[in-house]
This record gives sequence, C-alpha cells and structure tokens, in this order.
Amino acid sequence: MSGTFSVGGLMTGLDTNTLIQQLMTLERQPITRIQRRIGALEAQQTALSSLRTQLLTLRGRVQDFRFDTIFDQYQSTSSDEAVLTSEVSGQNPVVGSYDIEVLQLASATVASGSDVLGSPIDPNVALDSSGINGSIVAGDFTINGVTFSVDPATDDLNSILATITASDAGVTATYDAGTDKVVFANKTAGDTSIINFGGTDDDSNFLSVLNVTGANQATNGSGSTEVTSTRNLGAIDPSAILNTLNLRNGAIQSGSFRVNGVTIAVDVTTDSLSDVLGRISNSDAGVTASYDTTTDTIRVVSETLGSRTISFQDGTSDFLSKTNLTTATQAAGNDAQFIVNGGATLTRNTNEVSDAIGGVTLNLLSVGTSAVTVSGDDDSVVEDVQEFIDEFNTAIADLRSLSSASGSLENDGSLRIIETFLRTTVFEQVSGISGDFKSLVDIGISTGDSFDAESVSQLTLDEDAFREALRDDRANVEALFANDGETGVADRIFDYLDEITGLSGFLNQRAKSNGIIDQQIESLNDQIDRVEERVTQKENRLRAQFARMEQLSAAYQSQGSMLSGMMSGYGLLLG
Repeated sequence: MSGTFSVGGLMTGLDTNTLIQQLMTLERQPITRIQRRIGALEAQQTALSSLRTQLLTLRGRVQDFRFDTIFDQYQSTSSDEAVLTSEVSGQNPVVGSYDIEVLQLASATVASGSDVLGSPIDPNVALDSSGINGSIVAGDFTINGVTFSVDPATDDLNSILATITASDAGVTATYDAGTDKVVFANKTAGDTSIINFGGTDDDSNFLSVLNVTGANQATNGSGSTEVTSTRNLGAIDPSAILNTLNLRNGAIQSGSFRVNGVTIAVDVTTDSLSDVLGRISNSDAGVTASYDTTTDTIRVVSETLGSRTISFQDGTSDFLSKTNLTTATQAAGNDAQFIVNGGATLTRNTNEVSDAIGGVTLNLLSVGTSAVTVSGDDDSVVEDVQEFIDEFNTAIADLRSLSSASGSLENDGSLRIIETFLRTTVFEQVSGISGDFKSLVDIGISTGDSFDAESVSQLTLDEDAFREALRDDRANVEALFANDGETGVADRIFDYLDEITGLSGFLNQRAKSNGIIDQQIESLNDQIDRVEERVTQKENRLRAQFARMEQLSAAYQSQGSMLSGMMSGYGLLLG
C-alpha cells in the first residue's frame, strides 16, 4: 500500500478507503485469471510427471522381453522330494526327464578327542578342594528315602560314599578312579528296582554335581540296577582361563598350532578353551570346533563333506596334544554316490550337486530314487505377459484420461500421438520372423471377441490359446515380442518409449524443473508482478487525488464559513 496520507472522507463524507479498495479489486482481476492459469500449468506438470513414470514402468516391462528373461524361464521338479529336490540354477538348463538313484549321501568327517580333558578328582580330600566340577551346597540329600548330610568344606567323596554304602539305602556307592565317575548299584544281586535319587526336603545339590540325577539306570553283571555318572567328575569349565585348568595331560603352553594347515594362536594367560575353539571355527581351517559337556572332550567337524580327514599339527604350543586332538578318533565322512539314467556311479563331496544335469542343482536328501523333470516354466511366462498387458492397459487409460475433456491435458495432441502409437503397434504384424504366428492376436492377445485395432478397449489374454502357442512354437512366440532384427512388438515399443521418456524426451522437457512448463509459470509470475506494480501505482494516484479533493473541500468550507460570518456582521450593521 502507498504511504500517501488519507483522510477517509472526513470533509466530503465519502468512504474513500472502501471505494479505492473496490476499484483495486477490479484492477486485480487479471491477476486472478493468471493465477488460475498457473494452477492449470502446475496440474499439467504433475500429470506429465506421473505419466512419464507410468510409461517408464511400461518401458521396463517390455525391456524384459528384449533381455531374454521372459521366455528363458524353466522349472525343475522331483517326483520324490524326500529323496532329493531340484531347482534350475543355470540360464540354459537341459530340458528333459532324468531318473536319479541316490546310493549314499555325503557326510562330514568328525574328529573326537581321544580322552577326557579334566584330570580325575582326589576323592580323599574335602570336596571343595578335590577338583570336582561344580560348587556343592552344604545340606541334605536323599537316596531311596534315606537322608544324608554333606559339608563340602570338610567331607571327602570316599567318606560320603562309604556312609551311603553302610546305610539302609540298599545300594553300594563307589568311585571309579579310571573313569572319574561314581557308580551306584543295588546291593542285592538280581534286584532290578529303581534307585531313587532325591527327596522333597533336599537342600543340597550333591547328587546333581555327581551327575547321577536323571542318569540312565541299567542292569549290571549281577543282574542288579546300576547307575553311573553321566560324565567325569573332574570335567573342565570351558570358560575358565587355560592356565587355571587342571588338565589330565598337564598344562598347555602358549604359542601356535595348525589345523588343516591354518595357524591358530593361543595365549594360556588370557584365552579360555571356548576362545580358542571359537578362533578355530572362525578361521579358514574349514572346520567347526566345540566342547562336548557330556563327554568332556573336544569335537571337530569338517565343513567340507566327503572322506577327507582333518589335519592337526602342534607347533610352538602343545594345545592339540594336551587336549587329545593329535590322537583324536576321526570318523571319516562319505562322498555322495548317485546314478543318472542308469549310467555309471558318480561321486561328489557334497549333497548339493550342480554338475550332473546342465543348469540344474540337485539337493540329495536320502537314499532312494526320484525322477527329475526339467521343462519350460510356462506359468511364469504367462504371469510376465499378463503383467505387460496390465501395464499397457494402465498406460492407455492414463493417456486417455489426461487428454479427455475433464483431464489436466485436455486435447493435448502429443498424448493422443503416444496413445495411437501404442494401440497401433501392439496389433501390427511383425516382419522378418518365421513361424505361423505373425501378430499378438495369433497367440491370444486381443481386445476381446470383436477385434478393432483402433478400439480403446483394454487388452486381454486368452491364457489357453497362449499356452497352446507356447507348446506349438515357443521360439515364434518369443520372436513376436523381441527378435534379432528388433522388429518385435516389445522392440518397437521400447525404442519409442525410450525416446519420449528419456531425459531429453519431450515429456521430461515439459515436466522437469526449469522445463517448458516451469518457464511458462515463471513468465506468468512476472506478469503478476507487473500488474501488481501498475495497481499499486494507480492506488497511490487515487489516494493522492482523494486527499487533494478533501483538502479543497476543507478550503471551500472554510471560505464559506468566513463569508457567512461576514454576512452576519454586515446584517448587524444594517440593522
């Protein structure tokens, strides 16, 4: 607004502010029309951007036909998936049927430590000092209903076992230094009754630490029930630092050793057994190493299946010999053995066989026979062709909607050209190919029963006719979409869409930032600025003119008042 002084009709009685505002509203009507034009251009820009996105999607769909990814789809099935499963894993699998007889599965080599790791406990010293694995709680425990007490700070194992044997529990309890285990047996020969460990009032874990609670109860040579500790009492704690372990073979030296030729380092002052086993498993040795809590031994399993054994070599550290791995018992794995179509027996060091049938991977699961069939995956081809049709129909519908009387791009000639090209091309005969199928109509793609190349009806797929065409001449069907001469429907649509949807294509040139529409909007905004400037100038002039009129009115009123006064004075003189 102008800074011009306005008296607002003080002298004339006119509402000059309202009058000027009304006049300026009339003057600004061209701005409103320009703003509506800008809104229409912005709607066109959004519509063109969305249309370009849709056409790019259609472009990507037809490009798949040019990449040979549609018709070169295959499937492999197994008649007995309990024996083996099969899947296509190559680009050109060998189509056919194959009888596979699995004679033997591949298995891994397993190396188990030749002896327990922990040193036997001392049964003649207090339990807390005996080297037994586990912390014993002082209190009571029950065997066959007879209650016993234990104090690990003062009681030794042999004295407690002797007390049990001498009691009315009806069992003998002895410690076997050779196996480092406790054996309970019914005293009476031929007594096969169950030995009951534990009672409701027990508050000591003594029986659990002896590993007899829940242990297997069997008949011994005397025909009596016997229970043996499930593992040696001096079993190690794999989380303890190595130089604190009481190993049967003595202390381990720091340094390095080799598994399958891979060097593994060990520091007995900082590493636990779990640390070292994890280091072995995470190395390139190709094995998984673990501690077996039941047997107090180390178990190493080869990650590669087959009959190859695992190599263990001590180095500057004697870790392997002290943990009984250099003398480990190795159960060598087996190679897979199978026969294809009655031929020679084939062997592989894996159950995942990818070189017996070209382009197909067999996953052997059990011994037995299964028929494998490799064929074209017509279901996937139908699905992909239907997706092309869906995208094509969406593009045509968008083009028609945008260029219609109510569309954002009403009567836009360029959109009509695109629509005409797509609808015409999809039904044209394809040149330069062999076979009986010359157009998509011949393989079941049309706009319905009454075909019209100029029809705006959507494309439909006669799936039965299309599948029959695939069976009759798959190569001919593929050539209708794309071929070496690039005359196929997908070839032509791709080339056209690639041009018009590209960065330099007219759709992007119109819709992009700073494109043709943006430039038009910028020009219209400049027009608005110019109109606003003219309106402001005119408003300033009007306010100045009204202000002058008020000033003149005030002067006239002042003169009138003066003349009236003079006339009154003159009348008095005359009177």
